[in-house]
Amino acid sequence: MKHYTISVDDRELEILNRVYKNHLVEDNNPYLLFHAVHNDINIFGYQTGKVYLQGEEITHELVQIKKHLKREDYEAIGSDEVGTGDVFGPIVVCAAHVNTKDIAFLESLNVRDSKNIKDKEIIQLAPKIAKRVIHSLLILPPKKYNALVAKGYNLNKIKALLHNQAIIKTTSKLDHEVPVIIDQFCTPQLYFNYVKDETLVHRNVDFHVRAEQIHLSVAAASIIARYAFLVKIREYERKLDIKIIKGASKDVDALVKSVYDQFGTAKLGLIAKMNFKNITKQNLT
Repeated sequence: MKHYTISVDDRELEILNRVYKNHLVEDNNPYLLFHAVHNDINIFGYQTGKVYLQGEEITHELVQIKKHLKREDYEAIGSDEVGTGDVFGPIVVCAAHVNTKDIAFLESLNVRDSKNIKDKEIIQLAPKIAKRVIHSLLILPPKKYNALVAKGYNLNKIKALLHNQAIIKTTSKLDHEVPVIIDQFCTPQLYFNYVKDETLVHRNVDFHVRAEQIHLSVAAASIIARYAFLVKIREYERKLDIKIIKGASKDVDALVKSVYDQFGTAKLGLIAKMNFKNITKQNLT
C-alpha cells in the first residue's frame, strides 16, 4: 500500500473537493473536508490543508491532481537545515538537486518535511534519496558552533554561511543553472548581509516559508540532513554511554546537568550548543 501527502491552500482544497464530488464516501472524521475513492485510490482532503492519497498505485492519481491544480514539475535545488532547535548535536545543512525525473521517485517514497517523519522512517528514506539525488552536506559540530558564537556570530549568520556554502558546492556539480530554494529563516536582505564577505555568494535564491511545500528538493534536503544529524547523535551516545534527548525541553535541562557532573564543561561543549538557555541558566562552573 502506497501513500503520499500533498500540501494545498484553501482554494486548491476546494478545487479538489469539486473534482471528487461524484466519488465521495461517508467519513465521520471531523477534520476532513472530503473523503473520496477514485480508481481504487482513497483521497482524504483535510481542512488543515493536507491531501492524503492511499492505494496500490497512486502515481496516476497524483499526476491528475497536479493537473487540476495547474502545478507543473520543475527542476530545483532545495536547501534546508536541522539541529538548530536542539541543545545537543550539530547543525546540519543540506542542499539537494532534484530534476523532473527525480520527482516521481521522491513522490513514490512519500518524501515530505523531515519534521513530520519519525526517526525510524528517516533512517530508511535518507540513504535511498542520497543515492538518487546530487547533494552537498555540511555538518557543523558543537565545538565549532561554540567557537563561532564566542566570536560574535548569531545563529542566523551561521545558518546563512552554511546554506551559501552548501548551495555553492551543489551548483558546482551541475553544468546548468537551476532555481535555488531556501526554507526562509530570515529576510533576504539579512541573509545576503551575513554572507557578503564570502569569496563566492550564490545570489539567485528564492526564499520561502515552509519551502518543503514549494518543492520536493527542500524536503529531500531536510531528510538527508536529519539523517546525518541522527548519525552524529548516535555517535555521541556511544562515546559517552548516555541517551541523548533531542530538542530543548525541561528534560534536556536534567541531561545537561548529568553530562556536566559526569564529564565536565569541556566534554559538554563537544556535544552541546553552550549558548542555549538550558545550559546558561544553570550557571555551570
